Amino acid sequence: MASLNNRDLMKELKSLEAQVLHFKDMIGTEGRTAADDIRERGSIAMRQASDRARNAASYARDEASSVASIAREHPTATSTALLTIGLIGGVIGYLLGQGHTPERDSRWRWN
Repeated sequence: MASLNNRDLMKELKSLEAQVLHFKDMIGTEGRTAADDIRERGSIAMRQASDRARNAASYARDEASSVASIAREHPTATSTALLTIGLIGGVIGYLLGQGHTPERDSRWRWN
């Protein structure tokens, strides 16, 4: 009777071992498939990002060329616009600087 139980137990262990190996193979296959899918998606995303960056750089280059040609054609208007922008920036900076006054410390008060 003990040998019968022992034989059944050994059969059960071998069956479980076969199932574990089968699951291990399935998980490995699924992992490789998922990794390939992720790698493919990453490659597509990088390609698209590269194309968009190239297009943005080309657009910026074209716009800079356009602005430079306008500045060459109208130097007086360009210098006036830059001077005006500088003055507006200076006034804003001055107003921001005046709006923030440091608190006085009573130790430094002159009587």
